[in-house]
Amino acid sequence: MPSPQFTMLPITQKPRPKRRRLLIALIIGGVFVTSFPFLVVGGLLAKTRWEEWQQCRGYTQFNFTQWNDLTLSASPTYARLCMADDLVAKYILLGRPQAGVVDLLGTPEPENSFSDYDMVYVLGPERRFISIDYEWLVIKFDAAGHVNEAKILTD
Repeated sequence: MPSPQFTMLPITQKPRPKRRRLLIALIIGGVFVTSFPFLVVGGLLAKTRWEEWQQCRGYTQFNFTQWNDLTLSASPTYARLCMADDLVAKYILLGRPQAGVVDLLGTPEPENSFSDYDMVYVLGPERRFISIDYEWLVIKFDAAGHVNEAKILTD
């Protein structure tokens, strides 16, 4: 029986220290260049959310007095915008008659640009990175005159 032949593979040389440093620098530089735009956009989004949080501090739960205070509903506080999420999430309006909604929220906007809804309330500029529209609380009544839908829309 013939004996198996073993061949020796050439030993590869280790990279030189200068090449290793260059390779590491290229990798780190590539990661930085690739991630830089994401860091910038993330920072801008975080700043926007921080400003929104600062603006809404103290106005996140629905409060009848603050909702109807015209100075808080206008720029730059927009208390209604901050409280509207709580108002809709807790279903405070559902089942109320139209007169009860007016007693709670005040007189709705005279011009209704949302034809599918019966009442609208302006809340403030939309809470987006680039705010070009307004947010509105829209309310729809059933045949008996009670609220069956309330939600926040943008125009």
